[in-house]
Amino acid sequence: MNILIMGLDQRPGSALPGRADVIMIASVDPVERRVVLLSIPRDLWVEVPGHGENRINSAYFYGEFEGTQGGGPGLVKRTLEHNFGVTIDYYGTLDFECFKRIVDVLGGITIDVPESIRDDRYPDDTYGYMRIYIPAGRQHMNGETALQYVRARHETSDFSRMRRQQQVLLAVREKALRLDIIFSLPELLPLLGKAFSTDLPPQDVMALANLAAHIELQDTQLRVVDESLTIPYVAPDGAQVLLPRLDRIRAMISHLLDSSPVSEESRLPEVADARILVRADVSRPGLAQEVADLLQRRGYNAWAQGDGIQIESEGTFIASRREMAETAVLLSALLRAGPEFAILDPEVEEGRDIVVTLGRSFVMPR
Repeated sequence: MNILIMGLDQRPGSALPGRADVIMIASVDPVERRVVLLSIPRDLWVEVPGHGENRINSAYFYGEFEGTQGGGPGLVKRTLEHNFGVTIDYYGTLDFECFKRIVDVLGGITIDVPESIRDDRYPDDTYGYMRIYIPAGRQHMNGETALQYVRARHETSDFSRMRRQQQVLLAVREKALRLDIIFSLPELLPLLGKAFSTDLPPQDVMALANLAAHIELQDTQLRVVDESLTIPYVAPDGAQVLLPRLDRIRAMISHLLDSSPVSEESRLPEVADARILVRADVSRPGLAQEVADLLQRRGYNAWAQGDGIQIESEGTFIASRREMAETAVLLSALLRAGPEFAILDPEVEEGRDIVVTLGRSFVMPR
């Protein structure tokens, strides 16, 4: 599953759409519990479908301004697919004010700044410039400082800037996990209003939030389209941009990401299509129904077994048909059930795709 993440440079009071100042692809493998974060330079000079050659960050502006299919996110998706052959399944966007609010709600984040940052031409809210300075070392940052850290570029480079963006994203994840906020993500996102947008279904937002809690840092791979994959270039209008080494970037994406289009024949069933039976020990009456109700609210087709059964295991166990394995992993993350899986025998469990057996120590997720 490939998710396009964009940070938008949307100035306060401007009636015009912003541009994508931050462009990342998060490739999530829920079965293997691995993530690849790939950052794309905003000044990459590519072919924007319908608009000729331009910076890749302009695709969002054109898509929003002209109201093309899918708006800004749709045109950025098509631009990535056209140039690099990567299939984007979903997107998420947030503007800078939204980013600052998220960091502040978390009480700030702690970042190890590898080298001091000074930018005498950091953009302010009035289309002018200001000077910023962030010293090297361990720094606790509020939303404003964190935004400066991920945006500053004039005394460093766009490549180091992208690495800082990845560093901050992981710090936000770590702080949200420590505060147990990540599990309330579906309820918090609507509070951000138009500052945040995604086409992920609500049940998938919850499942991915829970999955994030089970992915270890060593299973998160950070990559940047960097100096080895680009060539400095002066555009026809005199702008300093980056030409992509297309063959190298496509090879890297093919190696790192799931970049092949999913055919209808091989597409995994939607979560709502999975028939899920929930059962619990007789000593905990009503628990199976409570969990089934939770899953139904998240968009799953779930029901509880009428009578409890004798369960010896303390841990929760999930069995699924082979083609439903990915949905089973998402379910496990949602229920914080741990990696206990088996392949369901369709002859034994006729009419069911997934069976959730709640262990004796199961605790309802908040």
